Amino acid sequence: MATPIEIGGFVANGKTVKSWPLAGDGGCEVAPGAAASVQARIPLLGDKDREAGGDWRGILSVDLYGSAGKGKGKVVLEALDPASGEVFASGTTEISKPAPRAAWVVISSSGHPGAEAEKAFDGSPGTDWHSDYAKEQAKPPHWIGLEYGKPTRMTEVRYTPRMSGFTNGVARKYRVEVRMGGGDWKSIVSGETDEKFANERRPLEVKFPGAMNVDAFRFVIESDWSGGGFGTAGEIVPVGVKLEPQKAVAAGARAWAEIPQKMMRLLEGKTFGLRARNVGDASVVIGTPRLARIHLAPSPKLYGRSNGGLGPDKIGAGLLGFDALTEHQQTVLTLMEVRSGSDAAKAKLKPGDAILAVGGKPLPVNDLNPGWEWFHQSHEAAIGRETEAALKAGQTSLPVLVIRDGVTETVSIPLGRTRPFTTMNPTDDAEAKRLLDDCLEFIVTTQKDDGSWSGDMIRTCYSALALMATGEEKYKSKVRKAVDWAKEKYKKPADYGNLGFWSGAYAGILYSEWHLATGDKSVLPNLDALRDWAVNGQHPSAWQVPALGHGPDGLPYENKALVAPACHLLVFEALATRCGMKSGIWELLTPYMQMAWSDPKEGGHGALGYNRSYKDTEEFWSRSGLFAMACHIRNQRPDMRDAMTKFMAAHHPWIRNSHAYGEPGGSLGLLGLNLAAPKSYQEIIPQYGWWFSLAWEPKHGLRFTTPHMGAPYMGEEDLINATYALVLQGPKKTLQLTGSTRTGQWR
Repeated sequence: MATPIEIGGFVANGKTVKSWPLAGDGGCEVAPGAAASVQARIPLLGDKDREAGGDWRGILSVDLYGSAGKGKGKVVLEALDPASGEVFASGTTEISKPAPRAAWVVISSSGHPGAEAEKAFDGSPGTDWHSDYAKEQAKPPHWIGLEYGKPTRMTEVRYTPRMSGFTNGVARKYRVEVRMGGGDWKSIVSGETDEKFANERRPLEVKFPGAMNVDAFRFVIESDWSGGGFGTAGEIVPVGVKLEPQKAVAAGARAWAEIPQKMMRLLEGKTFGLRARNVGDASVVIGTPRLARIHLAPSPKLYGRSNGGLGPDKIGAGLLGFDALTEHQQTVLTLMEVRSGSDAAKAKLKPGDAILAVGGKPLPVNDLNPGWEWFHQSHEAAIGRETEAALKAGQTSLPVLVIRDGVTETVSIPLGRTRPFTTMNPTDDAEAKRLLDDCLEFIVTTQKDDGSWSGDMIRTCYSALALMATGEEKYKSKVRKAVDWAKEKYKKPADYGNLGFWSGAYAGILYSEWHLATGDKSVLPNLDALRDWAVNGQHPSAWQVPALGHGPDGLPYENKALVAPACHLLVFEALATRCGMKSGIWELLTPYMQMAWSDPKEGGHGALGYNRSYKDTEEFWSRSGLFAMACHIRNQRPDMRDAMTKFMAAHHPWIRNSHAYGEPGGSLGLLGLNLAAPKSYQEIIPQYGWWFSLAWEPKHGLRFTTPHMGAPYMGEEDLINATYALVLQGPKKTLQLTGSTRTGQWR
């Protein structure tokens, strides 16, 4: 496991090294012949890490963004023995690429986790910056401001204090300082606010003596109205300056050094020196130093929480032939398994190898948070995109930089494909068709003799629907076996158990699609029984509106209930009404769904919440997709359907964040878009070509990646191949679930 270890910023001569305006991680400039140093501490192993046993090594790294002048920068990264001061680990990297300059970067004296300085520049006074108030509370004066990439004209600064809480950090005595022409900070205006300002929290406009071209400015809080010595800001606005959004800059290179396991044992719980020396002939811009603790033999014992935590998790690199351990905020990826005979094995990769760079690019700081950060900054996104880029360029292999026993080496992993994905639609994308064929073959070969897949209703439903979606007669007998298995195992709804609204809904979906395709009336009593069971399983919620739980025995979470299983039942019923079944669940649940919906007319975001109390904007994907499906099939509530699909399309990187639900949740959301907002589906699905490129092993199917946003207990390769085989066939509109209105195709 790569355990993140926090290290402070580099300093030289007791002061922070001159900053460089660099978006994202920030940077500092180190002149030729100079060095930047920092003290690093290796914390004690946690309980889980100790339980894993075995040895650990460390990977030190520092980003190199480029040279700040003519010539080459050459950085030697060194770890120093705390007793002798001797170098016990080192690595050297050259860089000549010019260092980029951001249009602006946020600077501050300190920031508390969750209240970082960037929040004072996000356009929302409701989020605020707060000086660090941890165990080692930062002492005043506190300051916050901007450094520009070039001289920028300013006339004033507008300071909006924090809007919430007490007067902690609300500026009392203040001053504004500027830096011009590369010189030192200069105070240009100072003042003191009154008690009325502290109570009303109105914006404070601090005008400059005149227009100035400044390199940087900062608002300095000398004292606050609480007297506690804090500093805060809701918003800081440089008047007359338009701050364009900017993304973090990727490092042009990185310096690495390995700490062997012997030294890691000796240094556990201790502090050592870390130094970056520039032995080149040009200044170099470097980033924040990092240290990862890497297990020599990583295993599933090191996995993180199964229910939506931040890892560590598994990346299943099907095309490349390995499984790797991925962890939040790391710049290395550790191999857990190299499959025998795979392309990774041909490249002589081994378990325990740490991947440092792919396609000539250092791995980004891994981000497992759901959303755009994961979509752009995760290691699976980086490797998948580089794989797809190599295929587009006609390359036959992918260069990967690894470190093993202190030695870095670039190996070339052969690529088992020759073409990239295009539309991800199997009807006009030959690679997507090959992928689909492999997934279908996986499904066919993993069906059990009793007709089920893994003896589980959810997996069986997805697998059978994926085969039905082909429309091919050859699969009819396999689907019939699955239907017969479900009828035999669940003869009455009570057989689904107290958590049965989940499994029962999937059975109802399968029965409905089967009846509409074949005319088989034997499943109709099952549909009626399931509807009655659900309706009779209602209970008054905390708001006295009827709701459903996981099953009929009651409502969870202090009778606040939950939306997800109810949404599955609504999709089942929408399909079943096309079989002639009388509706009942929709009428029962619509008031509760209205309450759980974040209605745009009331200022909401448009997605469907966990329940009325929890109208989240993150774990919305599967619930919103399911309800949009139900609305579309029933031709009811287009306002709710359209708001949900619009929100989903704008926030698709939350695709796997479906609260303990992994692959089913991701696929259901995509199926919802395909049905109710097909244009959005067609725009979004090709953007995940990188993910399919990473996961697909030709002639096998998709390899499973543990969903940090979901749960591994929802299955591995059986479920992932079934869910995405169904998704890829969505545009065919073979099933009612994917947009068909035809019946009897299998009569």
